[in-house]
Amino acid sequence: MNPICALLIALALIPLTPLRAADVAARPNILFLFSDDHALRAIGAYDGSINKTPNLDRIAHEGAIFTHAFVGNSICCPSRASFLTGKHSTANGVLGNSSKWNGKQWVYSRELGKAGYQTAVIGKWHLKGNPTDEFQHWDVLSGSGGQGSYYNPEFISSAGPSKSEGYSTDIITDKSIDWLKKRDASKPFLLCAQFKAPHTPRTPALKDMASYDGVTFPEPPTLFDDYATRQPFVADTWMKISGMDGPGLNIGPTQEELAADPKKMPHFLEDMNAAQRAVWHKAYDPRNREYARLKAAGKLNGKDGVRYAYQRYIADTVRCVDGLDANVGRILAYLDESGLSKNTIVIYASDQGFFTGEHGWAEKRWMYEESFKFPLLIRWPGNINPGTRVDALVQNIDLAPTLLSAVGLAVPKEVHGLALQPLLGGATPADWRKDVLYTYYDGGTPKARGEYNMPRHMGVRDERYKLIHFYDYDAWEFYDLKDDPQEMRNAYKNPAYAGEVERLKERLTALKKQYEIPEPPKLTAKKKR
Repeated sequence: MNPICALLIALALIPLTPLRAADVAARPNILFLFSDDHALRAIGAYDGSINKTPNLDRIAHEGAIFTHAFVGNSICCPSRASFLTGKHSTANGVLGNSSKWNGKQWVYSRELGKAGYQTAVIGKWHLKGNPTDEFQHWDVLSGSGGQGSYYNPEFISSAGPSKSEGYSTDIITDKSIDWLKKRDASKPFLLCAQFKAPHTPRTPALKDMASYDGVTFPEPPTLFDDYATRQPFVADTWMKISGMDGPGLNIGPTQEELAADPKKMPHFLEDMNAAQRAVWHKAYDPRNREYARLKAAGKLNGKDGVRYAYQRYIADTVRCVDGLDANVGRILAYLDESGLSKNTIVIYASDQGFFTGEHGWAEKRWMYEESFKFPLLIRWPGNINPGTRVDALVQNIDLAPTLLSAVGLAVPKEVHGLALQPLLGGATPADWRKDVLYTYYDGGTPKARGEYNMPRHMGVRDERYKLIHFYDYDAWEFYDLKDDPQEMRNAYKNPAYAGEVERLKERLTALKKQYEIPEPPKLTAKKKR
């Protein structure tokens, strides 16, 4: 036998030395609390908030709040893929919500499992393709296109499908705490508790349905944006509050109307049992009778209609957030009671931000700030001082390398993100990134408009300026975020900014090269049948 071959065989037969139990046990636990479509404006700890979230605020007050955290693609599946892989969409293959998930690719959770962690994901997965070995334990919402239902949701796990009675946010918390209680306490854990709330159709918990009657929430100053300086297609997207009705605002038939014609029952009420529907009717029938009265009287036209729809929409958003915050409090209380708090990293994030009336919208997808930014709170006892504020530019691709570094694992070179540890003292190192990239692929072209009548676009944002390229239209927008933080004045053609525009165009080219972003494929008009 060749001596070299013999040596290789001998080395292969040497058993690998496992990590010592003491070393594994000393590593921090990780609790990743994840929501869907949660706007910064709907979290008490953020500037300009419109509601109270004492339990989420606790994470911020006992740890760090990140004020400039951005997604790379503001839509559910691509963002979730970036959190898992630490890579932008073109590298992980999830460009849009219809993209299939490749569960065989590198993910941080599998690496933690290999290093001795117990790993679990419970709740909203939403990627196209169920988990396999990305997590050792998985129990995720199914049905409704992977969104799951707010009431009496279906789950699927390695053991098969199941159905749970109750409210989704409560059930996910119950399952998460139950997993924590039953886990092997000799091993550190990664638990991703992933909630549907406050995603549309924004159905609150029974205990929260009657809240906020008589409360008037503040309107965002851009509620009646006329889009005058933007590209013409921006005004034509299908996400305006002015057009919302039905399930989007919890507008539905009253109990009497359903008794007369059961076929009128909307889908979100079909998910409820009779007792749950009774509570919904008690809370919403008076509101919906008032809606019908106002509409019949012609009092919901123009701006009055927008204002009414906004108040209905934002109240239900806050009601869902109240249920979410209460359940975050339940999990934090369990960490305290079980003695786990001292050695557990707690992260709260949403898959992206959301327009809560800004620019007249109730959606995401755009590179504008409210959609581009996502909430990020991290508590890490002994490593983050209470009350830390991080203003540096970070992205969702940064969470994977941060968690690997936190437990002493190497970060692969192909990961796009940066470990956040240099920022956790509150100061920004001189060599930290100066700008962030955005790409959105689920849109269309002038002749083949995509979902929500959205255009595809990409862009770059630095600490002050933002450049957006709607490449299918060869159109641009540019914003000075210091002088125009609400992005109301597209300054692309303003000669005073010509130098900054050219600089950001160069940076966009450089970032595309750095992250190996290919030129998007050409889209053609869909043939009419």
